[in-house]
Amino acid sequence: MKLAYPNARDSSLDALATTGPGGAGRPSLALCVLLCLGANALAALSLWLFGRPLVPAQEPLRLWSSSFELVANSQHLSDPYSFMHVLFGAGLYVFVDGLKPGWPARSKLVVVVLGSVVWEIVENTPPVVRLFNETSQPGAYAGDSIVNSLSDTACVTLGFFIARLLGWRATLLAAVVVEIALVVSIHDGLVLGTLRVLGAV
Repeated sequence: MKLAYPNARDSSLDALATTGPGGAGRPSLALCVLLCLGANALAALSLWLFGRPLVPAQEPLRLWSSSFELVANSQHLSDPYSFMHVLFGAGLYVFVDGLKPGWPARSKLVVVVLGSVVWEIVENTPPVVRLFNETSQPGAYAGDSIVNSLSDTACVTLGFFIARLLGWRATLLAAVVVEIALVVSIHDGLVLGTLRVLGAV
């Protein structure tokens, strides 16, 4: 279902997403991969400019960390928040697929990755880091390491493919189950964390 009447800008965007530059067939896989890699490079550069470390500064890089201590929180390859990023990616896929059902999957993936990159940059700005620490979320937060941030976008990409495989109904059910599990286990979640930031809880 289309959510708005088409205009010239929508038509141009649709043409680019469905036929590629110059209208010569759908966007190439190589172009989409290049856009995703470029977006992640921009995120890494932004975090570096914010003073974020490449890897945890005070302990060895681990595949998984469940610690909410300042030296470990959002510093390793994966953590409990990785599940929230999977949910975020799944939700973005459902949104983009509902808005632009005629777009090829690779174009939708580019939009989802760009959405993740924008969030990773915003999340690591000093004002947002301070905002997170002013809420009642568990642990202390000093921003992501660059490796953790890139891993977050990888989790968003995983969520994209899971939602594409399951469809929106099964994705919604799975998201509810995961959200409840996160709230019970770490007293946080995608919905709960958003409500905290907005000051609703």
